[in-house]
Amino acid sequence: MVQVGPLKSSVSKENGHTVVRHAPCQPRSLPWLDLRVFYVRVSKCEIDGSTTERLSVNHIPLYPDTLLEVNGVRTSINSSGASTTLGRDRLDKKSEEATFVSTDNTRMTGSVKFEVFDKDVLILSGAVDLCSSNGFVEGSGNHDQRWRMNCESDITIGTGFLKAKQFMGPDSEMPTIEVYIAGSFPGTPIILTKTLHLGFHKEQMRKGMLDSLPEYEATESQEDAPSRLPLQGVSSCDIPPSYLKQLSENPE
Repeated sequence: MVQVGPLKSSVSKENGHTVVRHAPCQPRSLPWLDLRVFYVRVSKCEIDGSTTERLSVNHIPLYPDTLLEVNGVRTSINSSGASTTLGRDRLDKKSEEATFVSTDNTRMTGSVKFEVFDKDVLILSGAVDLCSSNGFVEGSGNHDQRWRMNCESDITIGTGFLKAKQFMGPDSEMPTIEVYIAGSFPGTPIILTKTLHLGFHKEQMRKGMLDSLPEYEATESQEDAPSRLPLQGVSSCDIPPSYLKQLSENPE
């Protein structure tokens, strides 16, 4: 039996009779996944002053009963979604890294798709899914719910601000895009991470690289298993300390 909270009633006298009026039962509110940090790190590619200063993220509910709220504005599946901005937080030419972060107040009750753009170029897309313990998305009636994140990208180095390094050899590390999401559900810390390895078209490969290398597409790191509630197998050390501090100082 579903509990809907205590029944409220009032008692009054009318024409010598006792009248009891019951207030409508209010269902318990849905639990929200509150996102405090959305963080993207690009590494092992050419980083310089021309690297874009911001990326945009479009969030779209995947199901009619999913509630999505960004900075207090609620969005439904029938809309074009809600947008947030990832501002460039760090640019390090030596370590070949650029980081972009958003601390907009984003929260959701179910699965939401997201798309990350550099102007009009789609960098990556993915989804944050609420699943039951058996792996089915939006498991109904199952209290053992877990969150997972999937990401993909068809982009190659040389597209948008993602520039190939001037000198690359056979042992050079492949460029990567790392996606981090940190928040709570409800009150329990959630950290979801994914790493995408980007590739080159054959004509982009510089002389000296192995000719046997195939034409690469972005692939998802096999080390990134779905992150679940409670948190398993994901190290919070990958998240910049300043953002973890913000998360801990702003409990739900």
